[in-house]
Amino acid sequence: MPSTEAAQPSAAETTKPPCTCVIAHVQNDEERAHVQAGLDNALKNNDAHAVLVACLQLMQPCPARDELVTR
Repeated sequence: MPSTEAAQPSAAETTKPPCTCVIAHVQNDEERAHVQAGLDNALKNNDAHAVLVACLQLMQPCPARDELVTR
């Protein structure tokens, strides 16, 4: 019988802060594929607002996803 316990996150996943940005950014490959499909659909249907939101989700730097750079 399979266990009903959730998989424990790895140490690398627990050290990253959660995304607190106004536009939620993709955090994994599944979310990236979902947003990319939405972008493709928006481009196909000439939906400028959806294109903008999808681009913001895909391209903006995010402290939860990207490495922090000290200057």
